[in-house]
Amino acid sequence: MIYSPVNHSQLISNVDRLVRDVLFGTISFQQIKSRLNEFYYSFMISFDPEFKYLKPIQAFIESTNIIVGDAYPYNVFWDNEKTVQFIQLLLSHEKTIRKDYSAWRYQSHQNGKRLENNVRTLISNYSRLLFVRVDLKYIQENSHHITIRDFDFHMKKLREAIHNGDTCFTHLLRYAWSLEQGEENGGFHCHLLLIFDSSKHYQDNYLADQVGQKWRDITDDVGYCFVLNTREYKEGLARYGKLGIGMIHRNNMQEVENAVNAALYLTSPDKPDGSYQRLKVSLPNMNMFGQSMTH
Repeated sequence: MIYSPVNHSQLISNVDRLVRDVLFGTISFQQIKSRLNEFYYSFMISFDPEFKYLKPIQAFIESTNIIVGDAYPYNVFWDNEKTVQFIQLLLSHEKTIRKDYSAWRYQSHQNGKRLENNVRTLISNYSRLLFVRVDLKYIQENSHHITIRDFDFHMKKLREAIHNGDTCFTHLLRYAWSLEQGEENGGFHCHLLLIFDSSKHYQDNYLADQVGQKWRDITDDVGYCFVLNTREYKEGLARYGKLGIGMIHRNNMQEVENAVNAALYLTSPDKPDGSYQRLKVSLPNMNMFGQSMTH
């Protein structure tokens, strides 16, 4: 892993938020100018043409390039005139950005339909299944070093371990994963669902902890794992009648519906906290969501 002094993921998230605020939110002219002077130079010197950026970020790059021309980013100051030009140029991208956002939401729902069908089919074939849910992240003080290349490499290593049935992935029947990027801190993370044969495994918290250790090994200890299968977390879900992880019994319809809903969190474009966690930068041929049988 190459350590970078620039927080790439945070910058990318900030630029995406700025463009969406200008086009669809409430932001003052002075705030736009201030953010341009805050983000522009750092973003442009970390820009990588091999990356695939979301439409709002593409719009930012194209609009600022027209205004700045051949000037070196360090020498650019965003005054009132340049800021007005930036806003006007962004408006020409509004329709494309809206269309892309709608296409993403549609794809998210299609992914959810396929995932729900696969989960329900699996449940119908087994009297009991063990559902494990973890969120794979990076330690906050190290997250600014993580680029999309690092994240992609780590995810490939994880999927390789899953396919090989390494240690904690033995007797795994199906898994699904979703890659996202935080809105506030720009941190890359993965929501992971693992469904095990309950005749072979019954300690879901232990399995989840082992997955977390595997993630730490893969990331050389810069990653951490948020485990949903702890007793405390499950008790909290149970109090609201929403427990859908751990041991799920086919003949308990409430458990089945809760398990389906727990799985569908991976594909939902609308997070409960209202944040926009779509992955804003990727590598060519990099998938944001996937699911697979392992037997």
